[in-house]
Amino acid sequence: MLDALSIGGWKAGREIATGDWTRQLTAAGFTLNDAAVGIWGEFGELTIESCPARVPTSSLRIDPVDACIDTAAEAASLRLRYAENYSPLGMWSVQFRSYIAASGRVIAVGPNVVWCLGSTFVEALIYVVAGDDGVNRAEQADWLGN
Repeated sequence: MLDALSIGGWKAGREIATGDWTRQLTAAGFTLNDAAVGIWGEFGELTIESCPARVPTSSLRIDPVDACIDTAAEAASLRLRYAENYSPLGMWSVQFRSYIAASGRVIAVGPNVVWCLGSTFVEALIYVVAGDDGVNRAEQADWLGN
């Protein structure tokens, strides 16, 4: 996993400014959590790609504004469903919006489905890079109104 992070541009101690993202997302109606803001600061603007052996390939792009600026209602639905605040994270595999909960749980949302990428950000990265561990990660999501 460290190789994938390094290839994606991450290094220990990396920090980026996240104030613009915070202002834009708050103005768009999001209630942000500390887990998200911390992850943005260290991993923001990176795209972490799966290892070559992972089938199907996977990626996680950490850019909450680009991926989710217009999805405050979706985040509110997630909060109601799971009783936890979900803040935008980015885009999983180029097409699914991803969110991180205050607890660190990472999910991705697509039409009528929610995938749990990991119960922590590290677990989600392992899943993105290395692939399936036999856990059913998808849940029907008719309640999202997608």
